Amino acid sequence: MRAPTPMHWLLAGLTVTFAGVVVDVWRTPPAARTLYEALQPFAHPRTIPSAQSASATAPLQAAVLLQLNDCSGNLRMLHVLHRGAARQHLRLSVVWYAGPASDSMAIRAALPPWTATVPLRPATPQLVRQFATLGHTSTPAMLVADAEGRVRFATQSPRSSREVAGLRRIIDGLTYIEEL
Repeated sequence: MRAPTPMHWLLAGLTVTFAGVVVDVWRTPPAARTLYEALQPFAHPRTIPSAQSASATAPLQAAVLLQLNDCSGNLRMLHVLHRGAARQHLRLSVVWYAGPASDSMAIRAALPPWTATVPLRPATPQLVRQFATLGHTSTPAMLVADAEGRVRFATQSPRSSREVAGLRRIIDGLTYIEEL
């Protein structure tokens, strides 16, 4: 029996690497074609903390797209989602972030404490492009979808107290419509 040559080891290594790539591709779910499809894996959590149990069956699902430099105080929309009727009828399902994975810990630390159970996931380039097709080319941006998969509302973060008040009225209106 001959000892394996360096060429044999190289071929064995390449074969194992190729097999790993094939398994990864096979396990990867298909890319979401719409923003609503991208939101669905987060729409119904398996475990529901008691603080968010009222919003677990919310007819409206929200998602926020942001990046690390947004976290310095431009996240007023998150506070609007956690007030009054919005807290019971609209659930923040996921926070997507654009940027390197190393930003995730700093982003999580900058988010309000009530978002601790909300998944924080990296945004795919396709997801960022879909927000751009809605006209949202900067972050933070928010998307609200209903149970039927329709995008009910999408917006950038409010820039003034007047815009925050307007966003509150819009969110209240959406939650009222979904109660009927």
